[in-house]
Amino acid sequence: MATGILKKDSDSKLQKLKVVSYEDPKFRTKRLEVNVMINPSSISHTHNINYSQEQAPDTIGPENKFKNIGPESVSFELVFDGTGATGEIRNVNDEIEKFKKATYYYQGDQHEPPFVTLQWGKAFEFSGRLTSLSIVHSLFSPDGTSIRAKAQVTFQNALDPETQSKLKTKSSPDLSHVVTVKTGDNLPMLCEKIYGDSGYYLQVARINDLVNFRNLEPGSELVFPPVKK
Repeated sequence: MATGILKKDSDSKLQKLKVVSYEDPKFRTKRLEVNVMINPSSISHTHNINYSQEQAPDTIGPENKFKNIGPESVSFELVFDGTGATGEIRNVNDEIEKFKKATYYYQGDQHEPPFVTLQWGKAFEFSGRLTSLSIVHSLFSPDGTSIRAKAQVTFQNALDPETQSKLKTKSSPDLSHVVTVKTGDNLPMLCEKIYGDSGYYLQVARINDLVNFRNLEPGSELVFPPVKK
């Protein structure tokens, strides 16, 4: 019984939200990796649908014609604490700088902010770029040093140009799926999950220019467009 309890405690070990930045839009060349000090208490995940606001003559209002699926975004609050309340004392400004280096500052010769993957254990993963960062310092030491700050952050998902081209030319956005391959995934299984039929794996392999569909590369992105049944 003791062994079972220890195993359960190990499995339920606290996981910190991890911020991993990359130099390229395919998320292959890792740049920095930062763990947040305190996990967010909530995450807001927003989905957008865009419509063209066309209004015919002599009508009361515009006709909302579907245009495309807009980018998804996630927003949450991060707390940077230097009071020791978390069990360790860190410099708040240093921790903020680490976060900004991973998400905000220009990188190398790219002259643009990095691409970022947010990972929280096995339950949450989001790939995109920082679009908003607002920091409020709320507690200070007698000498004016910040010892607590809160940051409101928003990330918008990002697709590399090749994937965007596939979506634009080979599928209708409202019925398309872009899936990030995980370890153990295979094409028939993913087709079964998305289409309810594993038999479409050859068509999906051709669309994604897969030479060996049996060995999918973890972390790569696959486009699953509408398939004629």
